[in-house]
Amino acid sequence: MNFSHSDYKTLWILFGLACVMFFPALGTAGLVNTSDAYYSEAAREMLLRREFIIPHLNFVPFYDKPILTYWLIMASYFNFGVSTFAARLPSAVCAVGTAMAVYVVSKNFLNRRASILATLALLTMPLYVIVGHVALTDMPLTFLTSVGNLILLLALIKKQTKYLLLAYVALGLAVLSKGPLALVLTAACLGGFLAATSTSLADFRSRFLSLKPFIGLAILIAVAAPWFYAVHIASGGAFTSYFFIDQNLGRLFGKLPSHLYPIWFYVPFLLGGFVPSFPLLTGAPVVFRLRLRQANTTARNQLIVAMSCWLFGTLLLLLLSASKLPTYLLPISTPVAILTGIYLDTIIRLGRRRFILWGAPVLVAGGLFSLFIFPKMFDGARDLYSLAAASTIIFVLGYTAYGVFVLRSQLKKGVVLLYAASFLACASLVPIAIQRIYRLGPESLEHLVYIAASDKDANIAVIEQESPKAAFYARRKVFEINGPFEFEKFLSLSDGPHFVLLDDKNLALMKPFFPTRTDLISKRGKWNLFAMEDLEK
Repeated sequence: MNFSHSDYKTLWILFGLACVMFFPALGTAGLVNTSDAYYSEAAREMLLRREFIIPHLNFVPFYDKPILTYWLIMASYFNFGVSTFAARLPSAVCAVGTAMAVYVVSKNFLNRRASILATLALLTMPLYVIVGHVALTDMPLTFLTSVGNLILLLALIKKQTKYLLLAYVALGLAVLSKGPLALVLTAACLGGFLAATSTSLADFRSRFLSLKPFIGLAILIAVAAPWFYAVHIASGGAFTSYFFIDQNLGRLFGKLPSHLYPIWFYVPFLLGGFVPSFPLLTGAPVVFRLRLRQANTTARNQLIVAMSCWLFGTLLLLLLSASKLPTYLLPISTPVAILTGIYLDTIIRLGRRRFILWGAPVLVAGGLFSLFIFPKMFDGARDLYSLAAASTIIFVLGYTAYGVFVLRSQLKKGVVLLYAASFLACASLVPIAIQRIYRLGPESLEHLVYIAASDKDANIAVIEQESPKAAFYARRKVFEINGPFEFEKFLSLSDGPHFVLLDDKNLALMKPFFPTRTDLISKRGKWNLFAMEDLEK
């Protein structure tokens, strides 16, 4: 990878922008959803117990995901203390790292402008920015698979094989992040690319062997297998059975009851979660005018084919899987970003303004529509409403200027304004939205948990899905209420005070089943804190 002084200067500028996007507001909001709490609390408990093999959640084994994300959060806790900032830091670092990998590797295939645009496209995808602000496994997976796939493509297309060790280590760590899905994503990218660009079966075999796959397999096994073996032994085979059979195959074939959605579920998230890049790519087939027989003519064309295979292969897998979540789309952010960089660079070079001019009125209309729904969204949070409205007005003006410059065929200035406005929108509105979600419920729960936990002998009970948040704030195991008939079991715990946390909806359902006298200690938002006393004692 030959980098000039200008390339390094550009890299540092992009690094600074990425840091501005992810780090300033990282810990300003508490835990915002169940998934954010899963990994934050499980890592805290593992660090507390000095447990490095079996993940635990609410102090019982938790087999949903492999170990890497927990290790990363534990390391962050060890260095910075237990906090939401430390829990989310690995996601933010991986988000910045993915952006840097996109620029560094794509620069070997593309000119500087296309690589810069690809990086900016990545940093302005709302879904990408949101996931980079919460503690999930998806961002480490995206970072590691992006590094692995891009380096393997560098070896295939540019014959630079000296980085293959790094690629296979990255893919081994990706398996430790989210399991065999990492290898499926690589197979979609590399397998599809080789199938599309090889001239014969012998050519396919020769190019595949140039990646030294047997050495790569040995590295993958050396990186990932020790922990999988250790957790298999430590859990008596329970992790292996649950994770590979129930979690992976169960989600694929719809055996798990959660996250079951129709095939069109991803459409709004593709349009909104990757705006403005993914919608703009609708004109890419016409602009690229790429035929498979021309794929091997330039490194740029080969990269287009590889990114297309990565994108559509991953989408096909997601569509076929019965279990669907918006965050599952995150691995396609890298190919979408690189295709966008190539696409916009081509449009600027050829002067094809009509392919991106339509984006300006659509983006402006979307911003103006947001201003009308903000009063309801931010009801009771005037400070957040003011910030969101001011940010929206500014980026609407930016999108308007983008349209004016494109209309005048000043495409370079227009595209700069497009991503400047998009950067502002993500950098301001994503933290504001996370803060609003936090205030709508989790903040009240946190406040009441602190009240209950102020008594070190207190027993705390909460609805099961909220137990990771409650345990994180209480810094102790909490009782999980799975139904209205479990209060007697809760009261059979130690003789200390018994506190129950219920939101308004569950309170209405369960209050008739309270077996004892209860006193409302405090109410905040939709959450209620009760002291429960067993009158028979």
